[in-house]
This record gives sequence, structure tokens and C-alpha cells, in this order.
Amino acid sequence: MVINNFFTDEQCAFWRSYCSFASNNDSLEVALKVQEVPQKVDRNYYTLLSKYNFMDEVKYLAEKNFKKKLYFQKRNYGHIMHYHTPGQGLRWHAEPNISTVSVSINISEEYEGAELQFRQEDLQLPYKSAVFYDSNLAHRVSPLTSGEKMSIVMWLPNKEQLCVDS
Repeated sequence: MVINNFFTDEQCAFWRSYCSFASNNDSLEVALKVQEVPQKVDRNYYTLLSKYNFMDEVKYLAEKNFKKKLYFQKRNYGHIMHYHTPGQGLRWHAEPNISTVSVSINISEEYEGAELQFRQEDLQLPYKSAVFYDSNLAHRVSPLTSGEKMSIVMWLPNKEQLCVDS
């Protein structure tokens, strides 16, 4: 499910500027397990430890459209993914162990590459838009070719997944 203009220009500008003051999270939390082998993800990663108003709307829309009771993760509410160097991207993966519904909100408009792609379909996620998808779907971020790409990503687990460390 894609919602165009989910954010305003002002919200996008706020979250992009947030990255100038936030600390990059370079912990193991940024590792991606590919066939059970942790691999470092090549991007900056800012964890949102506080809840912001838009997050309740995200959760409401996810529950309504996926017809499941969902929760926020235990130690965080979301992340900002920041691709800033050509070649940065993210391999094919899925998040079924940590989430039931995943959400990505595109907060950048001046970049090339770094597109969220699904194996089942091509998706161009416009600036200010949000995509809600089943966390079992394989997806990746294509390599960045120019500019900077930032997205807010949220993982909404079901009750059983709350016990899993994210």
C-alpha cells in the first residue's frame, strides 16, 4: 500500500535536518543477517528512541489495512536510513523475525538510485510518500548513484515478535 504525500515538505525537511544532529548508530543493530551471517550495512543509520505524532498514524493505518494488532518495537520506534555515498545500498532481505508490517517513508527528493525495490514488483516511491508492506516480502535498496537518499523506516511487530530482539 502506497500513500502519496504522507508527509509535508516541512516534515521531510525536519527529519533530514535531524540527521545533522543525531548520532549515527553503528552498533550490531545495523547488521543485516543474510543466511544467518551478520553483514555490516553500508549507510548511516539513526535510531528514533522517542515516539512522534506521525507514528501513531502509521500504526493505525498498518493495523487497518493489514487487519492485525501491531505494536511498536521495544527499544525504538523507527530509524532513519541515510545513503550518502555512491554505491551504498542494501542487499535482498526480508524482516519476518522482527516485524509483521514494514513501513518506509521517502524524505529525500534529490538523488538517483537508492530505490526501494521488491522482487514481486517495481516501485518508485515518490518524495513524501509512504509504503506499507508485509515484512515477509523480499526487498532491497538499489545502489545510490548520486545525491543523498533518506528514508524513515518503521517495523511493526505482532505480539509474538515483541519477544525477539531487534
